[in-house]
Amino acid sequence: MASKFASRHRKPIAAVGLGVRTSKSELDASTPTITAGAGAPSEAEPNGSIYLRTNAANADEAVYSRIGGSWVALDGAP
Repeated sequence: MASKFASRHRKPIAAVGLGVRTSKSELDASTPTITAGAGAPSEAEPNGSIYLRTNAANADEAVYSRIGGSWVALDGAP
């Protein structure tokens, strides 16, 4: 049986992932997500979302963040 906490804070999304709310009253449509998959992200997730690319060839295309309505690859250089 799922806990009361897990069912109350679960966010249904198209891809498998995790919704991260900043407050208990935040709407699901504005909840940033953390997802992973092969290839560059293409889903229209809320700003602040993070995508982990499982088939990245280098560090510069391994992690993306949704900023200003667009997916931006984060610089992986040390």
